[in-house]
Amino acid sequence: MLVNPRTGPTKGGVVLLPKRFAIDKAVLHSAQGIANTGFAVSVPELSKHPVDIDNVTLDEIVNGVHTAKQAARELRKTLGGGKKIGAVGAWLAGTLALLASDEEFDASVVVCPFVRLPVADDVIIRQPLDVVPKARAPVLAVFGELDSEVPIEDVRALEKALSDSPSDDESYTYPGVGHAFFDNEEGNSEYREAAERDLWTRIDRFFAQRME
Repeated sequence: MLVNPRTGPTKGGVVLLPKRFAIDKAVLHSAQGIANTGFAVSVPELSKHPVDIDNVTLDEIVNGVHTAKQAARELRKTLGGGKKIGAVGAWLAGTLALLASDEEFDASVVVCPFVRLPVADDVIIRQPLDVVPKARAPVLAVFGELDSEVPIEDVRALEKALSDSPSDDESYTYPGVGHAFFDNEEGNSEYREAAERDLWTRIDRFFAQRME
């Protein structure tokens, strides 16, 4: 699925990876929001059914990384003219964006990603922490201070990997918020509107600086 800016020139492209792999109303809303800032947004369907860290398979991770990179190549070809391509992913999709950051993308944003995968190995798919130091693209990694699903030691490990990377990376931890602080879904008690607004501002600024 491709969502184009409604007005003005196209600045570049963004591959928006669905946080649960399946396309839903929330990801379509986010795609339109990114498109409104001037980027053409590709939303690949990674799965027909929602996936999370507890039931994801090795094949789904491998196929997801492949699909993310393929979407970047196709979007780059569609836009032409040397346009840059970014990636945005949250939760497990943020993990995919980290794993795909070693090629194809010019900037990557990951929100509350899982830093360690229970299904990774040294042959078929590497751990995100092993990929980040070799990332082609600068990475913006965002976390919630009270995230109960991503251990704080994993956050610190990713921050160190980003600081050691030669890319112009950034990381930020929102104080007092949990794993789903940005997700305005009905019934989500962790949602924090002010933090979500700031997150999108931070993403806009990061892309403006890294995808000129």
